[in-house]
Amino acid sequence: MTALADRSHRTIGLIGIAVVVALAVVVTALAAMSPGKRTYSVLLEHTAGLRIGEEVQVAGVEAGEITDIVLQPDDVKVRFTLDDHYRLGADTRAEVKVATLLGTHFLLITPQGDGELEDDTIPMAQTRVAYNLQDVLDDVQPELAELDADLVADSLNVLTDTLEPSKEELVPALEGVRDLSRTIDQRSQQFGQLLEAARSVSAQLAASSGDVIALMRQSDLILDELRQRREVIAALLRDTTGLARTLEGTLADTKADTQPLFRDLRRVIRVLRKHDKSLTRGVRSLAVASRYFANASGNGPWLDQHLPTGIPDNLYCGLPVGERCR
Repeated sequence: MTALADRSHRTIGLIGIAVVVALAVVVTALAAMSPGKRTYSVLLEHTAGLRIGEEVQVAGVEAGEITDIVLQPDDVKVRFTLDDHYRLGADTRAEVKVATLLGTHFLLITPQGDGELEDDTIPMAQTRVAYNLQDVLDDVQPELAELDADLVADSLNVLTDTLEPSKEELVPALEGVRDLSRTIDQRSQQFGQLLEAARSVSAQLAASSGDVIALMRQSDLILDELRQRREVIAALLRDTTGLARTLEGTLADTKADTQPLFRDLRRVIRVLRKHDKSLTRGVRSLAVASRYFANASGNGPWLDQHLPTGIPDNLYCGLPVGERCR
C-alpha cells in the first residue's frame, strides 16, 4: 500500500514538472512570436549610439523596440518589432534620433509608398543617422579648400608670438582651470544631490502653486487696503507726532511739580512693599469679617446679631464681674 502511494506521488510530481515545462515553452514561443507585432530590419551606416531595448516610434508614438543589432561588413543591421497594424511601404524611411541629452536614442519610422518592403528590410538609402562625421567633413570641404594655407600659418605664428610673453601667466591660468575641473569632478556627487534637492524644491513649489497664487492675491488685497487707508494712516502719524510733542512740552513745563510727586510716590511704594505681609493679612481678615457682616445683614433691613454682654470677651473677663470666665 505504501509503495503504491509513493508511486502515485512520483507520478503526480512528474506530471507537474511536465506541465511547468510545457507552460515555459509556450510562454517562450509566444514571446518569440511577439503576438500583435511584426519584425522588421533596417540597414544603417553605423548605430549612432542606438542600443537594444530602445524605442521605435511612428509619428512620435511608441510602436515597438529594438531587438537586435548585427555588425555586417558594409553596414549595421538593426532588427526591431513594430505593432502589426502599421503597414510599411516600399519607400518607408528610418532615422536614428537623440531622445535626451543623457544619450538615449530612438528609431523613427516614417511609412511611405505603396507595396511592401523587400525582405521586410529598409535599405540604407532610405535611412539617416543622428550624427555622421563624414557628412560633416564633406560639407565643410569646399570652405576648407578656399582657405589660404600660408595666411593661416602666418596667423598661427602671430598668435604664438603674442602668447609667448604671457606664458608665465597663461600656464597658472590653465592649471587653475585644470584644478577647477578636478574639483567639479570630485564634487559631482554633491552637485547631483544639490540638483536633486533643487528638483524637489521645484516640485514642491509646483505642487503648492495654487496656495502661493492665493497668498499673492491676498497680499494684493492687503496692499490695496493699505493704499486706500494711506491718508488715514498719514493723518494718524501726524496726530501721534503732535501728541508726543505736546506731552514733551507738558512734562518740561511741569517738571518742577512732577518730580516731588514721583519722589513721594516712590516712598509710598517702598512703605507698601515693607508692610506687604501685614496688608495681606489685613485683607484676608477683612474678607472673613465681610462675610460675617453679610450673613448678619442679609435677612432684612437690620443686623441679626446676638450680643450677650455687648463687651468683648477679652475685656469682659478682665472685669470683676467677669470672674466666671476663670
